[in-house]
Amino acid sequence: MFAMWAISGFYTQSDVIYYHESIWSLFHGVPAKDVLVEYPTPLIWLLSIPYILGFGTRVGYVAVFILVAIAGDALMGYVLWRSARQYGTNPRPAAAFWIWFVLASGPIIYMRLDFLTAALSAAGLIAIVRSRRFTSGAMIGAGAAIKLWPALLWPTTMVDKKAIRRASIGFFGTGAALAIASVLYAGWQRLISPLTWQSDRGLQIESVYATPLMLARQFAPHTWTVWDSTFNAFELRGPGTVTATYIATGATILGGLTMLVLYIGWLLRKDRTPIEAGTLMIIATLIMIITNKTFSPQYMIWLAGPVAALLTISARHPELLPSQGHLFSWMSRPTHLAQDEHLVGPLSLARHIAVWTLILTVLTQAIYPLLYSFLTSEQPLTSVAVVILALRNLTLVYFTIRLIVLAFRSIAFRPALPTAPIPAEPVEQ
Repeated sequence: MFAMWAISGFYTQSDVIYYHESIWSLFHGVPAKDVLVEYPTPLIWLLSIPYILGFGTRVGYVAVFILVAIAGDALMGYVLWRSARQYGTNPRPAAAFWIWFVLASGPIIYMRLDFLTAALSAAGLIAIVRSRRFTSGAMIGAGAAIKLWPALLWPTTMVDKKAIRRASIGFFGTGAALAIASVLYAGWQRLISPLTWQSDRGLQIESVYATPLMLARQFAPHTWTVWDSTFNAFELRGPGTVTATYIATGATILGGLTMLVLYIGWLLRKDRTPIEAGTLMIIATLIMIITNKTFSPQYMIWLAGPVAALLTISARHPELLPSQGHLFSWMSRPTHLAQDEHLVGPLSLARHIAVWTLILTVLTQAIYPLLYSFLTSEQPLTSVAVVILALRNLTLVYFTIRLIVLAFRSIAFRPALPTAPIPAEPVEQ
């Protein structure tokens, strides 16, 4: 990983340096309401820890940040392994996925805070399985206080009647406590500043809606301009960008309505399962990614937590799900199929989702940091970078749509399905 970091020219540490500069200003008189306004207030407290441990220096800050991230990576692997063994399943699929995902992500996973929200969402799903309903809601609430987006996962914690009450208390209680602390620390305007920051942003070059314009730019490079905006992101200017932004806004509304319908359909059923909760977590995250007018490479880290947790719990769930005509059969034949070959077991589904996630993450690393300088300029390899970008985004959209179709068939508004025997795979001691 460190070799990959060096090959990329240490470019991926730019956000960590930005964190240091922001916290340095906080410790030197800038009020908290003006520091890191694009992030929720609790992140200021977290990002102050490396500053203190690094004695306020830039080198110390970067070193501590990376060491803490590496320790978190090791802890995540251990938790997945330990949780699977406690649950009585083979820990290898989840642990192996996490190891490969870290490699597929590249050094960016150690240079961004999104790792923390991925870990919290994974903890939320694992807590559901362990019947720790309050903890499940609290984990999702803490994630929302750090990065906002996990708030969309709250309905997935309500797998039974007790969870509706206890998980909701954990979610709203944690969120309310952190919100009150944030207001007391930096004021009301600072509390809501991340929302206004996101709404004011332009069309980021990696987003799904910028892709057609980025392709067109290869034939008319002077028609569209890539610029480093005030939002610390490369955005696109030129014909069609405003229209693309409006389309993204419409897609966001449509995506939100889709998740609302899925959640309602799922919550109306009495036989909800943690497998379905994990799958809905992944779908909600994917919808949020593809409908956004922005797309940063660390967004793929958001998927890793629910996918790893889904692998951790899948082997012990015997229900079968419709496979949408061999939804994932182009990679390998699903395991534990019933006589009806259009049914697939949860473990097989989770493994296929994991493979898709790894492929998308590898393509994302090729875009950033390996080819990003070509993507933002007019160099000879720019076309290659744009083609990889288009391939990644098309694959991501296809993957999301197919999972949504699967969810409507097997999670929301469905009758009871047959079960398959729990695999008798021994657990390593």
